[in-house]
Amino acid sequence: MFDNITFIIDNYGIDDFYKLTEKIQTENLKTSDSRFQTDWQNLRINYYPNEERVKVSNSIHKFYNAEIEKIGKMNHNDFSFNQMAMAVQALEETFRRPREEMKLVGKFEYGLNIDTGILKPYNDIIERYRSVVTTTANPFHAFYNPHGKPYGKFCSFTQYTVKCYDKGKQMQLSGRNLLRYEIVHPTCIKTREILGKKEVALSDLTKEESWQNCFSFVGRTYDKIRLIAFPTGDISTYSKLLCYSDNLIRKDYQKKLLPIANELKTIHDNYKLSNDNPHAKVRLMMFEKFDQLLKN
Repeated sequence: MFDNITFIIDNYGIDDFYKLTEKIQTENLKTSDSRFQTDWQNLRINYYPNEERVKVSNSIHKFYNAEIEKIGKMNHNDFSFNQMAMAVQALEETFRRPREEMKLVGKFEYGLNIDTGILKPYNDIIERYRSVVTTTANPFHAFYNPHGKPYGKFCSFTQYTVKCYDKGKQMQLSGRNLLRYEIVHPTCIKTREILGKKEVALSDLTKEESWQNCFSFVGRTYDKIRLIAFPTGDISTYSKLLCYSDNLIRKDYQKKLLPIANELKTIHDNYKLSNDNPHAKVRLMMFEKFDQLLKN
């Protein structure tokens, strides 16, 4: 579930850092007057000797796969509650500090990989997302691969971003239709709010309550997505969903749509929760996948 993290350890002396580099057998140490930098199984390690601080960032999921499972630096498979605990234990042993002293700062990502079967994650599902509605309707924007083709969308708020994309295409997995749905916190403000902590450490990410809180936010954001219909042959339903979800149509026909606003919302919500469309199936699979991750 968890992916990119950044954490710091203070009171980390130069002798501690040299022992760290010996333990991980680094061969790419870069040095300057104020910083040492090296990499370890996808993790970027920066050490600031003047501050006696080490800063570690990047995907803890990829780190687990590379360091513990020995299957390479990838993150398209599942990353469970117990696997997260094993990754944190490895960090404790390597940095020789307890997890409570590893304080989260900056970027934090978490989400789920959903197998969509024969459906293409972007073309059949994600492309139909229009906005996430909280106090206002924040629109989705596409992002592209190096060839200029869209494979995902993002919707940004002040303290977090909703991202959804074709994980199979991103990882170049032939024949795999994997939809990645994730939340990105650019700073610790939202992380602390969701976990109910004044400061967050890696120890918090090995607690079931923290996983529940993060998944609850994933579910709430998904439920706030406005979308257009998967084509079923019913042009009337499709048109009404389009009128409800598309910001430009709502703006252009605001006066005409206002008297039927409640009807449009009811049609949208009933469609989104109906088992006859892929959006409801994705939502169901999110809950099923989360339960699996907690048990494994």
